[in-house]
Amino acid sequence: MGNYSGPKVRLSRALGVPIAETPKHMRLRRESPPGMHVLRRARRKSLYGQQLMEKQKLARYYNVRDGQMRRYMEEASRSKRTTPLVLHEILETRLDNVIRRLGWARTIWQARQMVSHAHFKVDGQRCNIPSFRCQPGMKITVRDKSKKFVRETSETAEFHLNLDWLERNDEQLEANIARMPSLEDSRIPFDIDYNLIVEYYSR
Repeated sequence: MGNYSGPKVRLSRALGVPIAETPKHMRLRRESPPGMHVLRRARRKSLYGQQLMEKQKLARYYNVRDGQMRRYMEEASRSKRTTPLVLHEILETRLDNVIRRLGWARTIWQARQMVSHAHFKVDGQRCNIPSFRCQPGMKITVRDKSKKFVRETSETAEFHLNLDWLERNDEQLEANIARMPSLEDSRIPFDIDYNLIVEYYSR
């Protein structure tokens, strides 16, 4: 799965779920997948097809490539804890996703771009790596020169979440990672069967 530069709503329609929390994704005008010959493709999916679909939904939602997902899955499966929980923690604590969860970006794609342009600091150090893994105790701040831009962007975000694992100060545009997110903290706007994803990578 390489970088996709086309219309993002097309991805939501193809997968049948909203991969972003914006109105045009949450209220899809068509329930059918994009393209011609929809009826020809409307057959019941095989087990492999179901596994692939679950993997694609999760990867698209977090804007993660296949290679990254495979490495994350290998790391999660080596853990002594449950694989779905560890995979969830890895994806949720990526810096670009944390910025999305804080409402400082409208979508994961915008969050990735903002991180790449070094608008944020982690523990006082500039960080331009979207896949940077945040840990409990870390402090995320907005660079002084970027505060006006981030504040304006935040005001246009449709969804602002108050999550227990993130301690935030909207006045100062600061946040702390209070703890690792649990599966119960998930705010994915569709259901995910992690067991199918585990089976996909166990083939």
